[in-house]
Amino acid sequence: MTNTTQTPISELTLAEVITLTQAGLIGLQDGVPVYTDKAEKAAAAGATKSRRQDVLSDVTAFFASPQGQKAKFFSVKPTSGMFAACATAINMHVEATREDILWSLKQLEKQGLARQVGITSREEDGKKFMAVVPVEEVNNFQRRWVHSIEAAQAEVVEAPAQADSAE
Repeated sequence: MTNTTQTPISELTLAEVITLTQAGLIGLQDGVPVYTDKAEKAAAAGATKSRRQDVLSDVTAFFASPQGQKAKFFSVKPTSGMFAACATAINMHVEATREDILWSLKQLEKQGLARQVGITSREEDGKKFMAVVPVEEVNNFQRRWVHSIEAAQAEVVEAPAQADSAE
């Protein structure tokens, strides 16, 4: 079974065929060279990696945008509840799956550019207040993200110099 995104084997150079065969990515089926299941998995993994890198770029760009700088807390998707309004849903600004957005947030967390916080309510004098607590104290529905990505530089558009018309 060949993946339509792979180069047809007939268009590969002899050196490419040899290299791919040695790597187990091309095999023989009924005497005809074909891409193996290993090649299919490698192509799928490559597509996933590429897609996730694009989502990471989009999430980073969103965080650097004016909308991404305005909010303090972020959720992956819209949430309900008392303090849901305090979190901006990332998937409303970045078109991607929940898994890809979470992967991107984890990458930013590894780089020290994002972290998870817990949001819960505390009651004082009969009034409820939002409290930020360690994530260990909350369930998954109460987790939000914060980031430390700086705002993107605004593009400065200079007005063309006007010529003096008093000649």
